[in-house]
Amino acid sequence: MLTPLQLVRRSIGLLVGLGAFSCALTLLYLASSSVMGIGGSCGSGGPYVIATPCPTGIAWIVPVSILGGLVALGVYAASLLPVGPRLTSLAWPALFLSLGYAFLDSSLDPETGVDWSFMVCAVLFILMGGVPLLFLANRGTFRQVFWGTAPPPPAVSGPGPGNVRWTTTVELPGDRDRNRDRVRNRPLAPVTPEPAGGSGLVGELERLAALHRAGQLDDAEYSAAKKRLLNGSH
Repeated sequence: MLTPLQLVRRSIGLLVGLGAFSCALTLLYLASSSVMGIGGSCGSGGPYVIATPCPTGIAWIVPVSILGGLVALGVYAASLLPVGPRLTSLAWPALFLSLGYAFLDSSLDPETGVDWSFMVCAVLFILMGGVPLLFLANRGTFRQVFWGTAPPPPAVSGPGPGNVRWTTTVELPGDRDRNRDRVRNRPLAPVTPEPAGGSGLVGELERLAALHRAGQLDDAEYSAAKKRLLNGSH
């Protein structure tokens, strides 16, 4: 059970967490690609002469993207709704597949050929990110990750004031027409009128009215039964 305010807060948390994690992952990928483009190692600062200086901003982009990604993932996990996707488990594959692709792209140089040190890292990272995705082959797990699970039934008979209860109703095309035809074609219950002049007729009319109010007789059935009862009383 969620209040409307909690629903809004969690929805905002989901958008912020997922968006921030995507930005952090993109920054880490671009920073890694930039470092790999200059040989895979660099340095900045310190008292010594640096053979390969790092590109501008790399010194802070890498740690900020890693820490920011972890914080964003925590915000997303804390904001999950009772129903809906559960994408937290895809963070690991997303990280290692993106870094594996960065290694693979850097290992293929049209001028110098294949850099096998980068190629080995690419294969290792792609396996680390791709193998965990095999659990999605299970239909139940796939549905739980991308659609979520049904919420448990509420402890009370109905939602309290100001609360939100998740319900799902599926009506297939033609269901409403079939239900209406089933009610229309239902045979009328035989009504045996009692002799007039006493409480028998009144009792039968009251019984028909009670059945009509309870929904066991629709308007057409109620009118037909009442007419048959009144005609038989004369």
